[in-house]
Amino acid sequence: MASGQEIHGVFSLVVDDVDSSSILSEQTDCEVLSTECSSQNSSSQTPLDSPGGPRERIKQIQVEAETRRDEFARLLEEHAQVVRKLKIMEAEEQLSSTSGNVVHPTHA
Repeated sequence: MASGQEIHGVFSLVVDDVDSSSILSEQTDCEVLSTECSSQNSSSQTPLDSPGGPRERIKQIQVEAETRRDEFARLLEEHAQVVRKLKIMEAEEQLSSTSGNVVHPTHA
């Protein structure tokens, strides 16, 4: 922005921490996994395809990773939209300051 211009509109961007609770869950999961590994090594191992087996856990991790990737992609797209809107608003502000016209906020 050029110096001396006033900003007439104000907006805010709120970013929610979408996975803060799952980080705590992952720490607990890691503790559980290390406990499971210890108990499996000391006793007979569970079959790979059993409900609590390693393949089941790997599948859960893959599903969680895919979910997070999709959420991240959505947030990136949302961010890009906000940046585009901001650039349009700045361009309209530039036009209005050079031509003396006032742009109505609903057109932004």
